[in-house]
Amino acid sequence: MATPNRRAAPARATAVSAGTRRVAAAAKRTTAAAPARKALAPKAGKAAVPALPADPLSQLDFRSGSLGYTLRLTQVRVYGLFFEMLGDLGLTPARVTALSIIATCEDMNQAELARSLNIAGPSALKMVDALEDAGLICRLDVQGDRRRYALALTATGRSKLEHLRERMAEYEERIAAGLSSAERAQLIKLLNRTAPARS
Repeated sequence: MATPNRRAAPARATAVSAGTRRVAAAAKRTTAAAPARKALAPKAGKAAVPALPADPLSQLDFRSGSLGYTLRLTQVRVYGLFFEMLGDLGLTPARVTALSIIATCEDMNQAELARSLNIAGPSALKMVDALEDAGLICRLDVQGDRRRYALALTATGRSKLEHLRERMAEYEERIAAGLSSAERAQLIKLLNRTAPARS
């Protein structure tokens, strides 16, 4: 009967131990990768929600969020309020502005008035003719230059402006009724930035 090789036993034990360690390491790697695969896997029972199609009509809305439309709407309301409160004076907002410019600027002429109002020369001529016909302004000769004339208020025009000054204060209060003094000043500043003078 053969005698067992006792020297081979430690070698077999070492091999088994090494194999056990390899199996344990592989199991550990599998366990570590499981959460990642689980995270990537879609959740059962929850289908993806399809994106709702955009309303094609919303692309044709040029009012919501439009600065131009808001300014135009404000202009209509402000003009309506002007004629409601000051219409009996027989003046338009443009003519009131023209009278104010002529009253406060020395040596004003038609060309300068056109630039101040940001309008074309022919439009300024019509404005001057209308104010002169109403007896509110007059043309004065410029000494040394027969081709030029200056614009000045008449006594009637100055009286009209003095009366208008009191009424305009009430008009301005109505326009800014929903604004604080700081908000009103900020609004004027922003509007001046959006409407640069025409070159």
